[in-house]
Amino acid sequence: MGDKSTHFKTVLPHEPLPGQQFGFIHLQGAFVPKKKEVKGEQSLHRPLRPEEIVVDDEEQTKSCKCTEIEYIQTSLTSNLSSLITLCGLNPCDLLSVQPIIQETNNGDNNIGKVRLQLSTPSAARKLCCRIRRGNYGPRDLLASTIITDGNDENPAGITVQNEGVCPFGCKGRYVGKAVMVTEITPSIDVQQHHPEYDDVESIRWERAAPPKFRRLLTNSNSQKFKLTEEEIEDRRGKTRFVYIDNVLGKEMILDDITIEGKSIDKSVKNDLMSIFQGEILDNSSGVIKNGLLQQDARIEDDLRHAFQEALRDQLSKYDSSKDSLGIELFVKADSAAGKKSKPDNIKPKQDPKDTVATRLLFDHLHIGMRSNNDATNLIQSTQGKRLHLKMELPNAFFQNSAATHVTITTGKLYLDYADVLQPNKGNLRNKKNEVKIQKEPSKSECTSSTDHVHIAGLHVIPNYISVLEEQMLMAGLTGPHAPWAPPQLTQTGGHIKRRVQHYGYVFDYESSDVLRRDDGGSDDTYGKGSNKSACPALPCMDANVAEMTDDEVNDWTERAVKDVKVWEALAGVIEKTRRFDVSSVVPEGDLNGRVNNISLGEGTKITYPHINQLTINEYNPGEGIGSHVDTVTAFGDGLLIITLNGGIVMEFRKAIDDGDESNTRKLVYLPPRSLTVLSGDARYKYEHMIVSRMTDTVNGEIIPRKLRVSLTLRTALTAPVFDKAVGKISLAQSKVPQSHLPKYESKVFPPRWGQLSDAALANASRKIGGNKDSSVDRSDLITPETESKHVHAVYDAIATQWHHTRGKRGVLWPGATQFIESLPPGSLVADVGCGDGKYFAEILKHSYVIGTDISEPLLKTAATRGDETDDGKRKNIDGPQYQRLSKAKRALSENPSVAVADCLHIPLRSNSCDAAISIAVMHHLSTEARRIRCLSELKRIVKVGGRFNVQAWALEQENDSKRKFHGTDLLVPFNAQPKYLQTQAKSSDKDNMQQSKSTSAESKGKGVAQMMAEQYDGAEFDSKKNLVVFQRYCHMYRKGELESLCERVPGLEVLESSYEKGNWVITCRVCE
Repeated sequence: MGDKSTHFKTVLPHEPLPGQQFGFIHLQGAFVPKKKEVKGEQSLHRPLRPEEIVVDDEEQTKSCKCTEIEYIQTSLTSNLSSLITLCGLNPCDLLSVQPIIQETNNGDNNIGKVRLQLSTPSAARKLCCRIRRGNYGPRDLLASTIITDGNDENPAGITVQNEGVCPFGCKGRYVGKAVMVTEITPSIDVQQHHPEYDDVESIRWERAAPPKFRRLLTNSNSQKFKLTEEEIEDRRGKTRFVYIDNVLGKEMILDDITIEGKSIDKSVKNDLMSIFQGEILDNSSGVIKNGLLQQDARIEDDLRHAFQEALRDQLSKYDSSKDSLGIELFVKADSAAGKKSKPDNIKPKQDPKDTVATRLLFDHLHIGMRSNNDATNLIQSTQGKRLHLKMELPNAFFQNSAATHVTITTGKLYLDYADVLQPNKGNLRNKKNEVKIQKEPSKSECTSSTDHVHIAGLHVIPNYISVLEEQMLMAGLTGPHAPWAPPQLTQTGGHIKRRVQHYGYVFDYESSDVLRRDDGGSDDTYGKGSNKSACPALPCMDANVAEMTDDEVNDWTERAVKDVKVWEALAGVIEKTRRFDVSSVVPEGDLNGRVNNISLGEGTKITYPHINQLTINEYNPGEGIGSHVDTVTAFGDGLLIITLNGGIVMEFRKAIDDGDESNTRKLVYLPPRSLTVLSGDARYKYEHMIVSRMTDTVNGEIIPRKLRVSLTLRTALTAPVFDKAVGKISLAQSKVPQSHLPKYESKVFPPRWGQLSDAALANASRKIGGNKDSSVDRSDLITPETESKHVHAVYDAIATQWHHTRGKRGVLWPGATQFIESLPPGSLVADVGCGDGKYFAEILKHSYVIGTDISEPLLKTAATRGDETDDGKRKNIDGPQYQRLSKAKRALSENPSVAVADCLHIPLRSNSCDAAISIAVMHHLSTEARRIRCLSELKRIVKVGGRFNVQAWALEQENDSKRKFHGTDLLVPFNAQPKYLQTQAKSSDKDNMQQSKSTSAESKGKGVAQMMAEQYDGAEFDSKKNLVVFQRYCHMYRKGELESLCERVPGLEVLESSYEKGNWVITCRVCE
């Protein structure tokens, strides 16, 4: 069957039968049982775990027989022989079956391929067609009963037993997915056999899909690929491809078919001609699988292959390579392949629903010779001639006949040179393709083309916010706390593709209306988040904001920006926008219109004090939004848009025909940090849109688009009143005009869906006894998704790399080391958030340690750290200082106690520890309440008079630091090396989707790093560094923030506060 050094290659559909003595086939599939799991509405099959591959045999546990190579080989040989018999082939043609062992990423052996050896290449090709047509899988080949000689009670066929469950008793089952079958042959060195060929690719088409051909003709009507006569002659002298027409055309008659044998009537010729004209005959001879007849079209496939080999045999005298390479034959399938035949094409003896018409051979085809000389000889020698093709008939075609061969006479052949169509080549004169090859950005219409157009009520105020405000808002509004809205339906039934946030009130894209809510707190569904209108509240300033002057609001906002308080800064920007006087930038001509239904005159101040709704849109490069007018009954006059990070061109088109044909369209560039105001005509008479493209042209300059985040501030209105008098909503005649909805605001950070406004929370607190801190629906012990996804899951994934690259280096923070050294000997120290336990060795020099961490993989490395010294060597536990210890204390020193636990709920008794440390833990807590809770827990477990040390990342980084933070709550990337990561499937309802993505990645040749990134939720692939990037949530502490948190925990005293290499450090004492 060929030794291990033999290399095989795939026999492509257009290639001739291999010139070898034997034929070979690869079967690829899951030949070892798998475990079926149901997740949601989908089923998965995963490899069996070691404990699932065992069976009990006479009180002895051993591995299941289904995984043994000998069993797979014996069982496949037996069942394939039976299947070959059912398919009308000779079982003696199967010479051997050889499973191929493949090593998986986990180091386990897996049998995913089987190589079959058959007596001839022709037998291999026929068996390939049978298996492919029958869609046979491992379940059919290894867990079925195959009957070859059937009767009325037990008809011949294949029947799967017990749904493919392993017959030997393990917990696996064979999958039903069809195996991938490929015809292969031992590869040869073409250049060694044919040194005259300098370029092997020029004499062989090495793709399974056939190329696109074109005739080399002078066609003045062809504008797509127009060639001159000189270019055509040049290509005719180089190409090796030939176009042949009228091989088996529509003029084919019965006299063109000559059959050898006796008792041949006219109907036999009719059946044979029908096959060549594209019909499939009655499938009465098909295999019955699980009670259903398979339409395997075995006769038609065999005839097709026989015809191709007969044609190759006739043309072989023109092949200079002889038997080494042969002739390539490209047969294009009919466009109706696989479709049901029309009624007038169905033979009377056939059932229409069982008839599938597939044209097996066209009347024209293409030939691939091995050189231009061969192609020229073929054209000159066979032009206008008829070929008599003698071919062997399939065994099952004439069941009651002695016929063995048939001769098919072709029509008068027409041959011409053909060439492979390669439109991406630069020598093809196609302007459209030339643009694509050069990859030049398409130049959009320039904004200057509409500079003369003036739209009343449209104003763009550049540099409305500062660079620092932009950086901080981008970091906060797109960071880990960003409350992106769940998928929202559109009016057409689709979903909004871009990411969106709503504050105050939700704009529903399905109804094109604002979802109005009750601010009184009576709707309990807000707190539960089950109401789709329960978006986060708007951020608000102090209660006395109405008494603040404009300058005081600006100062308040600047302080929030300086202190990097995103929520407060956003509240200041919103209040600043409410107070912004648009008339200060409005040209005099615009004051002649109407704004807010009020006539404007000299000295009129235009502000929008009732803004109560904010929508944040994220536009990736290439994304846009359709032309629209914001719903008139949903929002009042005045749409104010703040653009962050990337500028964009917005297009305005007149939506109302007012008889004025001028000013119908205008292009406006919205630069970063700008404020755009749409009021009056711009609000109501013009539609606005953003065209989906990658670049914009502004004043003649092409500007590539960047990620853009827009803040759209609007005034949501009460529901309109239906006017019975006119039978519709009529704002002009309504007795109850629309008014603005109340502001739904809160100072609680971070924002979240289902969040109550401060007013609603106060109202609900009064209902439960006036205790505002009861929080109605909130528990700080419930881990937020931000932490579970961007902290817990990340450290579980990177635990091995973290230990190898950080823990083993033994780099300790000096402040933590000094605190540990200052403790009295024999102290019991709690290391809260110990990670891989890198401080254990330092603590165990004089004290004892108990470590807790939320990451079990990290703790597994920490459990082995107690017997290591600073340099990673094992301690001398036989020394006198250890001999004097009790057995319990000695055991604690050698193997420190560790526990999987949350820092907000430490599993230790109150007042049980002499000291505690918590290093690089608190910056992973996402809310202020959880940070206070952590400090309270540290205080609880430490004895009165004891101390604990806390370190966390600082917002203020040193000048030479690589880290520069523009916000307090960020996602910080961690670059993971694939070799440290474990293969795992993604969680939740994405399992099946990610599993299919992983399979697709393997087939497309993706690297290990990219495949690993697809297996972890939230992970990204860095193609430049070939790394997996995880995003860790971190809260950057401002100077004095840790101290202020400690002041809110009764019984704590801050003894020391310091700054150490980008970290804030505090030492606290428990006073009570």
